[in-house]
Amino acid sequence: MPRNSLRVCLLGVVLCAGISNAFAETQKQQAEEAVIRALDEKWSAIALKNDVDGAVAFYAEDVVLLAPNVPIAAGKKSIRESWAGLLGPNTAVSWKVTEVEVPKPRDLGYLYGTYQLSMPDPKGRPAISDAGKVLEVWKKQTDSQWKCIVDTYNSDLPTAAGK
Repeated sequence: MPRNSLRVCLLGVVLCAGISNAFAETQKQQAEEAVIRALDEKWSAIALKNDVDGAVAFYAEDVVLLAPNVPIAAGKKSIRESWAGLLGPNTAVSWKVTEVEVPKPRDLGYLYGTYQLSMPDPKGRPAISDAGKVLEVWKKQTDSQWKCIVDTYNSDLPTAAGK
């Protein structure tokens, strides 16, 4: 085989291996993103059922919640208190993922999306209707399960000063 033909053949093998590795990496990334998306959809469905313990189960032990207009809530106990104050009879909260990304090394990921919230007043009449944005950071735990480690949201409604 002529020397140039051998070089071309070797270059072809190297390019094919590189393309194959890139394809495999893309598949791994998409698989992890699909896992987080599915977990988040399940989480939203559980929150819509007003299941406080179920909602808190999606968090890691060292989680922080950055809710608007309150100090940072750190740890599951504080987070449970936040959820318990939010969820209740006739409360409806849900969210939808817009984008998920899990860059290399595939042990951290994030997502953002939108939420809807409605809450009644003490007499059961509609009192709060809100829509806004969510941002979550997820981390793969030592048992290979994904858990949320940072959760934040904010409203699209204008502030009192902005009205």
